[in-house]
Amino acid sequence: MFATKINAIMQHYETLAENDAYDWIRWKDGRTRFSKKVANRFFIGVMLDQGQKAERAWNAAEYLVDNYFNTSEDFWGDIATTHLARIKKICQTGYEGKSFALNYSFNKFPRNLKSSAKLMIEKYGSDPRNIWNVRAENVYQIYDRFLLFPGIGDALAKMAQFALVKNHGVAGGISSKSEMSIKPDILVRRVLRRVGLVSSGQTNVVVAQAREFGLSSPADFDAAVWVIGREYCFKSVPACNKCPIALACDSASV
Repeated sequence: MFATKINAIMQHYETLAENDAYDWIRWKDGRTRFSKKVANRFFIGVMLDQGQKAERAWNAAEYLVDNYFNTSEDFWGDIATTHLARIKKICQTGYEGKSFALNYSFNKFPRNLKSSAKLMIEKYGSDPRNIWNVRAENVYQIYDRFLLFPGIGDALAKMAQFALVKNHGVAGGISSKSEMSIKPDILVRRVLRRVGLVSSGQTNVVVAQAREFGLSSPADFDAAVWVIGREYCFKSVPACNKCPIALACDSASV
């Protein structure tokens, strides 16, 4: 029965990968050459991609890097030497009068940003590219390193790893696809629980039980599940009648 559910999800991945609207779901050829500014935008985007829509988070990250903490060529050094009160002011009102971080990270983001600057300087030479500059056999280190930064939990660390490896060809790109695990964000946990692939939506349960799926490409499986959660498997009133895996789902009402 598990095989039927997993196959249905992977079939949906194949459908998505053929659609140009989901270009981000495909594995990219070659490796992205990040400038330091683009690397900073990526890292801030990871920090902000919680409690708000992904599109806003990444746009906000670009705006923050382009408009603040640029009095020198050292973005992280400027953050480290800026008083926390000033950082709070920027973070909470500097995005065209609004906050860069929403919901539960509204008050945490300024402190996390300043703490991250210290770690970025001490361990990675003030350059996020050093976080993901690893060989294919060490792809797991990307996840481990992101996880050390305040405010970046399991789901965000895995998201960063997935994006870098899948969309930017880091750490061997597609050759590393079997070395990763799913990221248990709220959408993925919800879908897997409702479909009947895990016994609970708790993060630790999802992570542990997903290891038993025998996935050849956890990143592709995760991407398909995430899209299903975003487009069909809503928290309330899920669109089961439109869901592409409804026939394989334990909870679907069609």
